[in-house]
Amino acid sequence: MTWEGAAGTDGGGDGCLTVAVRMPVRVLAVIVVLPVRLAWDALCAVGRALRTALEGLWRRLLLPPLRVLGLAAAWLAKVLLVLPLAVLGRYALAPLGRAAAWILAAAARFLLVLPAVALWRYVLAPAGRGTAWALAALGAAAGWAARVLVVRPAGRIRRAVLLPVAAGIAAAAAFVALVVRWLLVAPLVALWRYAVVPVALATAWAGRALGRGLLWVVRRLVVAPAAFIWRRVLVPVGREVAAALGHAWRVTAYVSRAAGRGAAWLFRVLVAVPAAWLWRGTGAPLLRAAGTAWRFARREILRPARQAVAEARRTVRAALS
Repeated sequence: MTWEGAAGTDGGGDGCLTVAVRMPVRVLAVIVVLPVRLAWDALCAVGRALRTALEGLWRRLLLPPLRVLGLAAAWLAKVLLVLPLAVLGRYALAPLGRAAAWILAAAARFLLVLPAVALWRYVLAPAGRGTAWALAALGAAAGWAARVLVVRPAGRIRRAVLLPVAAGIAAAAAFVALVVRWLLVAPLVALWRYAVVPVALATAWAGRALGRGLLWVVRRLVVAPAAFIWRRVLVPVGREVAAALGHAWRVTAYVSRAAGRGAAWLFRVLVAVPAAWLWRGTGAPLLRAAGTAWRFARREILRPARQAVAEARRTVRAALS
């Protein structure tokens, strides 16, 4: 039986290696995974408890005083900064800005625009027109001189000298090309066609045959044994290790869940119940008292102060207008 035949046969059930590896691997996986699962569930429970505690602390204790401080700071900023700055900008800075803009526009018009327009109209435009006329006349004279002194003599030299010399050079080049063709190119083509090409074809055929032989040897001696080891040893062992890890994770979940329920019961008895009793006895009455004081201060102090400030604004605006 060859390696390929052994690799190609598949049994109906599990092999001896799979049965021998399954139970030890599962027991070892349970021993290894159990502490990891317990630690993971404990961290998840602690994270959920911390999140709930921090959310309650922020919502019940920190957010109401911060909201009160924010409202007070906004009211003080509006009274002490926004209203004085608005009055200053409307009745002092805006008129000064409009006056400064009008003065700058007038100065720019009389000091820059009008002198620039006069300079362009009475100096630069006449000078440009005169320069253009002079350049046009100079160009016409230069064109006539070039046509008389350069173009016509160059045409006579071309017809009398250059064309005959070029014809002689072309005849010599044709003769040299004919000699090169029959003495150099034709022998090289014959050598390539009847010597180099047959030798190259024979070498390529021998190389292909040698490559096929080497490929057959590698497939028989390397690929087939490696495939057999992969299919019959590595794949079953890997499959059993993965299944054992999954089984261990599910088994340790029951243990972790039982430990979590016990810890939750202890936390509820030792921490949550006393904390709830303490909150109902002290924290809730204090928060209700603080809310009542805030509503009283807003109704009796902040609202009259806001009305007084609004009345003062209306009085100042009426006096300034």
